[in-house]
This record gives sequence, structure tokens and C-alpha cells, in this order.
Amino acid sequence: MLSMSEKTTSHGKVAAVVRELEHAIIFGRILPRQRVTEDEIVHGMHVKRHVARDALMELERLGMIMREPYKGASVRLYTRDEVRDLYEVREVLHREAALRIRRLHDADWIQDLERTQKDHEAAVATRDLVAVFNANKAFHDTLFQGTANGYFVQAIEYSNALTHCVRSHALKHQLFLDQACAEHRAMIETLKAGDLTALARQCIDHMQPARRHYEEQFCGPTPVPADGLATDHGT
Repeated sequence: MLSMSEKTTSHGKVAAVVRELEHAIIFGRILPRQRVTEDEIVHGMHVKRHVARDALMELERLGMIMREPYKGASVRLYTRDEVRDLYEVREVLHREAALRIRRLHDADWIQDLERTQKDHEAAVATRDLVAVFNANKAFHDTLFQGTANGYFVQAIEYSNALTHCVRSHALKHQLFLDQACAEHRAMIETLKAGDLTALARQCIDHMQPARRHYEEQFCGPTPVPADGLATDHGT
């Protein structure tokens, strides 16, 4: 049986492996359907097998990989229907959170939000994708802290984590990054105007470019039903 100190060390190693693999998936170094094996983790990251196994279990819980009997683990490729279902949950959470912002008159919170927005723009300017990802996360975390409801924030963080490997592919494209910067600035101006209904719409619209990019890249053409009209999965 592991001692308490050994368990702490083991948990730290698992977290480090998860973070490394998560970044590899998010930034496209490991692509959808590509296999991720325990042996590669053990030998490539110099960790014990139980650490590799626990890391894969955590990545599966986060929706980033899938494990199949006799096939092992691979980076998850979401189907168009799965993307639709994931985004339905995200849209509900983001819309309702935006409508429940309680800190409109909290100058410190607005200042924090503006700071994270500037950090994001600075990261975009340097093309540091790790910094872009972290600053974007900080902006949205700070935005929804405006609900003053920790459970809302936690639920949104989890739903966002499930779509990291969907949203991250847009990070490589300057057009998407510039658009995100402009939309962050617009959200802050809408908050200052006190229009939460407009903010909710902005939050939903903000999700769509990365979603459409993933669907186009990995889900194939939009299905055309019998009536000949393409199904709209973009909103």
C-alpha cells in the first residue's frame, strides 16, 4: 500500500502527464483518432505504468480520449451529433449564466475582466498558443465569476473542458483569434451597458466559429436530408 507521501507524489505525476497530453491534443500534436498507448507514456515520459493508466482514465473522463476493448486509447473524434449535443449543453449554461450576471456595478470585477482581455490580445499578438489558450480560459472564467455562483462556474468549466479538443483546432488560425479578441471587447462593452440579453446572444455566437471549423475538418460534409435542404448545425 502506498504511503500518503507516495500517493501525493503519484497524484502529482498523473496531473503532470494529463497536462502534457492535454496540451498535445489541444495544440494538434496528437490528432483525432491517433492512438495514445501506455507504453508510449511510460517510456516517453519516464513514469510508472499505473501513472500512465491513471492519466488515460482522467483524459477519458474529460472526453479527450476514448478507450475501446482490444484497441486501446485514441484521441476522441466527436461525431457531428456528439458535437451538437455538447454544444447544446454549453449554450444552455452560457446563456443562463450570462443572464444571471450579478456584478455589473463591481468595478474591480470589470477591471479584472479587462485585464484578462488585454492578456489575451497580447498572447494573440505574440502567437504564443499556450498563452492564448490560458488567457482565453481566464477571460471566460472571470466573465462567469460575475454570476457570483460557484456552481455555475464549475459546471461551465467542466462543459468547456469536454470541448477543448473541438475548440482548440481554431487556435492555429489568425482570423479566428482576431475575431475572438474583437468579440471579447464587445462583450465587455455590452456588460458596461447592462444589456445581459445581448451578452447572452454574444456568448452563444462566440462559440460557433470554432465549432463549425471542427465539423468541417473532422465531421465531413453537412448531411442533406430528403427534402434537399442542408441541416443547420451552426447555431
